[in-house]
Amino acid sequence: MALALMVAWLMGAAGAVAATPTEAGLGVGSAPAGGLQLAQAAVDTPGGLAEGEAADPGPEPTGLSGRFRQVFQGMPNLLIVCTFLFFLCLVEGLILFLSDSERRHKRLLQKRLKYLDRLEKRFTQESLLKVNGLQGQFWLRRLVKQVRLLDSLQRLLQQADVSWPVGAMLAVFALSGVLGLSLGFYQRGPLGAGLGLGLGLFLPYKVLTFLRQRRLKKFEKQLPEALDLLARGLKAGHAFASGLQMVGEEMENPIGLEFFKTFKEYNHGMDMNSALLGMCSRVNLKELRFFTTAVMIQRETGGNLTEILEKIASLIRERFKLRNQINALTAEGRLSGWILILLPPVIFSVMLKINPDYTLMLVNHDTGRMMALTAMFFQFLGMVTIRRIVNIKI
Repeated sequence: MALALMVAWLMGAAGAVAATPTEAGLGVGSAPAGGLQLAQAAVDTPGGLAEGEAADPGPEPTGLSGRFRQVFQGMPNLLIVCTFLFFLCLVEGLILFLSDSERRHKRLLQKRLKYLDRLEKRFTQESLLKVNGLQGQFWLRRLVKQVRLLDSLQRLLQQADVSWPVGAMLAVFALSGVLGLSLGFYQRGPLGAGLGLGLGLFLPYKVLTFLRQRRLKKFEKQLPEALDLLARGLKAGHAFASGLQMVGEEMENPIGLEFFKTFKEYNHGMDMNSALLGMCSRVNLKELRFFTTAVMIQRETGGNLTEILEKIASLIRERFKLRNQINALTAEGRLSGWILILLPPVIFSVMLKINPDYTLMLVNHDTGRMMALTAMFFQFLGMVTIRRIVNIKI
């Protein structure tokens, strides 16, 4: 639209130039005020035109190109206007391209089809078999089983949805520990070596626990909707196993992945109770144990499973609501705790910058070190106390 308006304006300007009388053939008597001033200046200057002579303006522009050239000659901002129109059309085209609903629907459909294809390829009969992560390494497997680390590490990898084998994860732990040990010993000697080793072994474990917590939170948010979908499938006449398949195909990861794996395990001959318990071991969530226990009891004693699932979904939503209310009520306490925890080190850093000699007495003097250690102990005690106050278990 803006481009059309610009072209119309240019055509109108060209028509206006064609409609006005030419200024080139005007004499002195019919010349405009600007022409009289130029003629007078030419007479006054040495070697100028004689009085009564008209300046030769050159040939009159002919054709459409000449008229456009004459119009554009008085337009110094033409490049700015063209640049503005170019970027305006570019932004408008990008907005139309990105806001195309049909294109967005096609992209979502392709993403969904790829997800379903990955589900079918991932959970084949061979992939559902439990494979030990230390196959072919008998001595290492025996050593790890003696200290009871293999099962817990394998469970942690499953709960974090990390597809690495246990042997590769143990190698990562060893490499991180050796790297921390070397850097600590190079910087601070034996004490730094011990601290570096502990930090190097702690970092991979912390990454795994972070991935597990993020996955559990997402699973917990998806669980009420999944139970509602399962209940609607049962109302429509589907079997419980078909409902698990429906949840696995219709919902996103991680809950879709876990329900589909449970369905595949049951479909390949595993007992339903064992498949549900296996899902609980992979997803350590209290709400999921509610669901699993209710289904197992209903399969033994009978009852309306649809109503049970709807009540469990409602219970989980009420727990979410109560948890959000508790977080809102304890927000002030948590903020006060963070301020009290961070205030002493911040003040120490500021005072160290202002007056280092006075501040370093807490480090160099025996009484100062005793006072600093006592303050750190009470700081840690206050942090634990505030954390226990504001973290209310539901």
